[in-house]
Amino acid sequence: MSEHVPVLIVGGSVVGASAALFLAARGITPVLVEKHPGISTRLRAKLFYPRTMEAYRAVGAADDVYAVERRHPPADHAALVTSLAGPELRSWPLPAARDVSAVSPCRSAFVKQADLEEVVRAHARAAGADLRFGHRLLGLRPYDDHVSALVRDADGVLRTITADYLLAADGNASAVRESLGIGRTGPGTVAHLMEFGFEADLRPALDGRRLALAFTAEPDHAFLSWDTTWRRGAVSVAYDPATTGPEAFDDLRRLEIVSRALGLPPSAIALTGSRNWQMDGWVADSYRRGRVFLLGDAVHVTPPTGGFGANTGIQDAWNLTAKLVSVLRGHAGPRLLDAYDKERHAIGRITVEQALLRARDRARVPIEDRPLLSEAAVTLGYRYPQGDEDPATAGLPLADEPERWRGEPGTRLPHVPLAGGRGAASTLDLVRDGRHLLLVGPDGEDWTRAARRLDPHGTFLDTAPLPRHPAPQARTRPTDACGIGDRGALLVRPDHVVAWRGPQAVPDALAVLGAALREALAGGGADDRPAGPEPSVTAR
Repeated sequence: MSEHVPVLIVGGSVVGASAALFLAARGITPVLVEKHPGISTRLRAKLFYPRTMEAYRAVGAADDVYAVERRHPPADHAALVTSLAGPELRSWPLPAARDVSAVSPCRSAFVKQADLEEVVRAHARAAGADLRFGHRLLGLRPYDDHVSALVRDADGVLRTITADYLLAADGNASAVRESLGIGRTGPGTVAHLMEFGFEADLRPALDGRRLALAFTAEPDHAFLSWDTTWRRGAVSVAYDPATTGPEAFDDLRRLEIVSRALGLPPSAIALTGSRNWQMDGWVADSYRRGRVFLLGDAVHVTPPTGGFGANTGIQDAWNLTAKLVSVLRGHAGPRLLDAYDKERHAIGRITVEQALLRARDRARVPIEDRPLLSEAAVTLGYRYPQGDEDPATAGLPLADEPERWRGEPGTRLPHVPLAGGRGAASTLDLVRDGRHLLLVGPDGEDWTRAARRLDPHGTFLDTAPLPRHPAPQARTRPTDACGIGDRGALLVRPDHVVAWRGPQAVPDALAVLGAALREALAGGGADDRPAGPEPSVTAR
């Protein structure tokens, strides 16, 4: 059996499912294959930052994520404890507790990954994505104009699926990455840990505290995490493989460690399994090979410190799918896809570096000292390198506090609160349906006329004016927030990233905007646009 699809996604966890949702919500129907039959119940990520929620907001899923969050008690801090039932020796607020309303229309969401995946998968299916679980990729063969994949379905039937593009979100041991011979760079394993899963009622130990996770002091220096029901969790302890192996942790020792960490009697605890795992830090040497793209843990692995891993993978999907939609719709040239590697590789390196810095206390290898950036800078305030810029020598930082950016190309469009109109509460809401947006100053009619000349049928470019005066809740004038004057303009990509900034009026707005569009669309757009989408694309 064989079939052809525009995009084949390998891996159905949160990154792959998000990629399917982002594509389907914009009219591109992907097929996703996942070897497991359902959602993993193992404890994984449970903090999803504002930029992740902005992406889900853009495709109509954010409200359902927040609804899941409201079903469970809130949490707002982490702590060093003698035991979970004991006193807090030191505490610190979660990044999720930070008020980001000045820079984002979304707050962080504190939900377990399994619950998030249910929401994302439901929205992806509703948008038309074809999600196939119990389907295993057996091999792939890239060609110049497509990728061929051999898949064994849930009934054991072999199927050949050809795709215009293949997205590999198949985890840190990615078979796709290995089959392509793509190497990795970074310190690799920085610590070895044993994780002991348990079931217990943690409510008496927490005693009403809004605690999200905890670390114990001596003798175990354990890391404690639990799900949002307060009934399932895991305790992790580091070990030295040169002197100790996983076999040293028998049932009795595991129960002793968990009991000591929780401050609960062994009779109140049921062990649910254990695993040994490595705290790794690395980035793949390439995010792309021809028509095959890597994303998520397949292309970067971070220590859990900072909670960056899943969020970074979702942003890989947000970046890449925006480009794929433009190319598959025929609005952009294929060269646009070249930017995915450069943009996300740069951010992957920063993110891994920052997670490693936060893990230095537990690492058994030296971690190079670098400035420690805030979680907001790492997740919300990064900047993509532009053109031929060398990220190592660029004059502007690749990450900074989000409120410091003013519409510089490569940064996220500043959040400017809007006082009603077009159903938008933020400038980010004006970017819709996988299309570019020209955001103009209140006196920027020249730019608006140029946009209509370049895209007379409104196929790939929307326009919207910035209000002259700030909304009541805003802290600055909209044009000041975006770094333009009243006669200036910003060209914004479908992934909310500023592609070009024109601070003021120019003598020939048509020529200037046309050049900016051609650059943003890699030769596509008004003057060099292909005739239409490829036949395999479902366009809306």
